[in-house]
Amino acid sequence: MKKHDIYQQILDVAEHLTQTRGYNAFSYKDISAIVGVKTSSIHYYFPTKADLGKAVVKKHIDLLCEELEQLINNKQLSCKKKLEKFIDGIVAKTYLDRQKMCLGGMLASDVLTLPPVIQKEVRLFFTRLEDWIKRLLTESINKNEFKLKKNDINNEALFIFSLLEGALLLARLFQDEGHLTVARKQIINRYCKD
Repeated sequence: MKKHDIYQQILDVAEHLTQTRGYNAFSYKDISAIVGVKTSSIHYYFPTKADLGKAVVKKHIDLLCEELEQLINNKQLSCKKKLEKFIDGIVAKTYLDRQKMCLGGMLASDVLTLPPVIQKEVRLFFTRLEDWIKRLLTESINKNEFKLKKNDINNEALFIFSLLEGALLLARLFQDEGHLTVARKQIINRYCKD
């Protein structure tokens, strides 16, 4: 296997394990068994688990933000359609993909036990996603598409994010996608005129 392939597999497996088990519930030995390399090979790329966790979060948020940037810049879509695609994309990458939890949400639940470097990346993760939601809400006001006032943007972005994260937790807990369906409907109905 090529070095880049091993590096990428380690990141992918660590991301999956974090989203399904939690950061504190897996070790390099678990990754080693799945990837088929020695733990020393993992340490070669990521000397500490904190280094690995930081790299996982950074890769995840960079890819997600790249997708979101394309979405927000799509002039063909209404703000409602962008919001729907945002919600549907989050659900598809989490609950609908083997009932995984949002990477940021899973790490946030472990925040008190995470190394400071990962705590910092998780906060950046949430900040970047919340900023994207604020940009979408601002666009919706400028285009007169959502029932919303400019001074409500910060609170409404927090509302959207909190409702999605909570619905993901409940859907996973009860193994019931209905929680996500209700959250999606509530968010869309809250803002859209039609």
